[in-house]
Amino acid sequence: MAEKPNTPSDSPVEEVEALSASEAGGVVDAIDRHRTKILFAVLAGAIVFCGILVAGQLKKQKHLEASAAYTEAVSKGEIAGLDAVTVEYPGSIPAGNALLSKAEIQIRQGKSEDAAKTFETFLADYPRHPRIAQGHFALGNLFHQSGDTAKAKERYDKTIEIQPDGELTPLARIRLGDLALEAGDKKAADQHYQESYTLHPGNPFFEYAQEKIELLKIGTPAVVERPKPEPKPEPKAVEKPSEPAKPKAQPKPAETKPAQAPAPANGKGKGKENAGAKGNAGAKGNGKAKSAPKGNPDKKPAAKAKAKAPEAPATPAEPKATDKPPVAPAKPAATTPAKPAAKTPEAPATPAKPEATPPAKPEVQ
Repeated sequence: MAEKPNTPSDSPVEEVEALSASEAGGVVDAIDRHRTKILFAVLAGAIVFCGILVAGQLKKQKHLEASAAYTEAVSKGEIAGLDAVTVEYPGSIPAGNALLSKAEIQIRQGKSEDAAKTFETFLADYPRHPRIAQGHFALGNLFHQSGDTAKAKERYDKTIEIQPDGELTPLARIRLGDLALEAGDKKAADQHYQESYTLHPGNPFFEYAQEKIELLKIGTPAVVERPKPEPKPEPKAVEKPSEPAKPKAQPKPAETKPAQAPAPANGKGKGKENAGAKGNAGAKGNGKAKSAPKGNPDKKPAAKAKAKAPEAPATPAEPKATDKPPVAPAKPAATTPAKPAAKTPEAPATPAKPEATPPAKPEVQ
């Protein structure tokens, strides 16, 4: 029997169309059968997407609050404020920054051991922090200063491993050169110094590395110990000025009254003596008595002897050493004196013997 010729319906195009139509019908049937499940899946996806957006927004808001709290704590420079940031915003980038700032404050305060513990806490709790390399480098510096070269080298190598092209990588290579130089390996030290600028061209530590190489050629400089600070002088106690001693009252010198002159032998002397007695009586009546003239008694009687009869000067008795100074007489009360009666003047006391010098001769009138 002869074969039937191919009809247009039997072409491949028609077969594909028929197949696609059958598959499309199956898809439509599947959609119709699982319409509810598909709607729930779409709704769940939308919810998840919205949740991611909300969580991201909340995380961003939390990060802004943590950043503001960290900035405020750093401006105050208080460790308590930095600790509060790490407690309120754990796991955040500002919290990690707070730990690094806390360690820096502890270094300035001279608490190297506390600072090392703070750096170790940062490295353990924030392994993916953007400043993780800075934590390794700072901890390596503390170990280097304390003399633990093995741990210092480990931290410098970790810094280079975490950030091969980081900002601190050239400086970490220079620190490795310092460790090699301290160990006496000048060749390794020179290699580290050169790698710091050959592997990292244009870094800001190029001149520093060049200086290290020049010093390496000269030799290790002698270490000069820092002079100890002089002890501060103790403040001296301010002495209060002493009050000047009050001068003691000196006793007044005793006044010595000269003895009265003896009466003259002739009659004129008696008349003058009577006149003198009347004058003395009048002076007593007035309440004031004229004292005998002070000074040298030998001169004044000699001057009066020119017009009067010569009077022998009386030598005052010498006071004994045991005699007390005479007490000044009290002033007499002002009373109205009675008129004195004419009395015969009393005979004067016998004066002391005058010196051997004869009195001056009176001039003859």
